[in-house]
Amino acid sequence: MAMNPRTIAGIAVIGSLVILGVKLAAWWMTRSDAVLSDALESIVNVVASIMTYGAVRLAAMPADEDHPYGHGRVEFVSAAVEGGMLIAAGAFILIHSVRSLLEPSVAMENTTWGIALVVAGGVINLCLAWLMISTGRRTNSAALLADGVHILSDCITTAAVIASLIIVRLTGASWIDPVVALLLGCLLIYMGWRVAKGSVNRLIDRQDDGDFEKLKTLLARHLAAGDLSPKICSFHKVRCRHDGSVHWIDMHIRLPQEMSVATSHDIATVLEERAITALGGAGDATAHCEPCCERECACKRSASTS
Repeated sequence: MAMNPRTIAGIAVIGSLVILGVKLAAWWMTRSDAVLSDALESIVNVVASIMTYGAVRLAAMPADEDHPYGHGRVEFVSAAVEGGMLIAAGAFILIHSVRSLLEPSVAMENTTWGIALVVAGGVINLCLAWLMISTGRRTNSAALLADGVHILSDCITTAAVIASLIIVRLTGASWIDPVVALLLGCLLIYMGWRVAKGSVNRLIDRQDDGDFEKLKTLLARHLAAGDLSPKICSFHKVRCRHDGSVHWIDMHIRLPQEMSVATSHDIATVLEERAITALGGAGDATAHCEPCCERECACKRSASTS
């Protein structure tokens, strides 16, 4: 049985705390700049996971008098803040790694134990990222997806840290450690920018191109030449957005002028239900009916059988 987003978000908080403890222990033993970079990202993971847990719980609350469209947008706020935290962590790592390159650093120690601890943290991270991303995609949870991508990026940085520790241990080239940390800082800034940009686009109602195409395809199938009934004359002003897993759809459909209000309402209801189903089955759709003024409209000839 699939777990719900709130359960996954709670597991993420516990998992992030465990991973942070493991990486801090690895840094304390090795004094590696690369491991410190990885540990700093895990601190962001812990804060972000706590925010995600709160956002998912709040987003699941039903619409009320003060929030008639629900609470789903809090997930985008959480994801945007998480992106900003990634950028801040990356900037700190860049500054620290440049300083380590310019100034003599403390020699690395206990690299064998450090590698073992970082590998253990990486395995836990990978399992947690898979769990969050798969659940986020299944439920269209922006907060879970953002946190899952963040944790997946942590897996990538962890792999780089492991490689760095192994190379330094084998070659003794200590300069490799801050160089890897520098590259990881750049990666964090890039990942943070992508997460923040996507969340801000949702907050300012940027239309999802994939959802829009699904709606157009569905409505086209209800035209006279399409394979679905009931038939409509045409459609326009199709708009949609989603807050987490909840979709909001608005569309204008044209029907024969002589069609009764009751029949028009029935057709609109069918299209609304199918539109919501096409986008995942959660949300609200509104179809505005307009009279078709085209004399040669094919739907007028079949209005009596609609």
